[in-house]
Amino acid sequence: MKAVLPLSLMLLCACGTDAGLSRPKKDVYPDFQALTSAHVEGRDYSKEVYNRNSPVSVFAIHGGDIETANSRLARNIAGADFNLYIFNGWLGPGSGKLHVTSTNFDDPQALALSSGAVFAVSLHSYFGRGQWVCVGGANAEAAGLVAAALYAAGFAAEFPCRRLPGVNPRNIVNRALLGGVQLEITPRLRKRLETSLADLAKFTGAVRDSIFKVLKK
Repeated sequence: MKAVLPLSLMLLCACGTDAGLSRPKKDVYPDFQALTSAHVEGRDYSKEVYNRNSPVSVFAIHGGDIETANSRLARNIAGADFNLYIFNGWLGPGSGKLHVTSTNFDDPQALALSSGAVFAVSLHSYFGRGQWVCVGGANAEAAGLVAAALYAAGFAAEFPCRRLPGVNPRNIVNRALLGGVQLEITPRLRKRLETSLADLAKFTGAVRDSIFKVLKK
């Protein structure tokens, strides 16, 4: 399946920054243990972990103030039936230092939810202009379904995601049996999803519908 985002828009989106993030160029902490050893749970960060014995797990490992909107998107995609894992950073503008890349994010609770699932979805922030989502992940067929569903719901989507393909098997979202789909969302679209309940419902509904299609295959 080819990208469903016009080439001219993709080129425009390749630059730009997220004014809401203050993230170091490189991760401060190499893994989850190093992060938690340096910070206090309940003050600097919090976790939301729900094992609902579902074949699907939804992740927002850069939630809270690390990457805005990720936590809300994950909760709405998971609903009351999918497993959910959220890591929230609560250091305000300095929360970017709590960012641990997906391939190094090894919280045992997150690993258990991913490796014990059939399929997984993760939410991330993408540094780009415009309002669109870059769809990656190791399960290319599922990623194509998600991209098509988002496009049909009125959201610009690039597939495959060239800049951040998210196909590494160590990526938390790809440890599920069938791999997973990684959604990289631009700041303007995340702001739109934070302020419009209608758009939030359309976006998360499109993703959920795609997940059910994946499970039926």
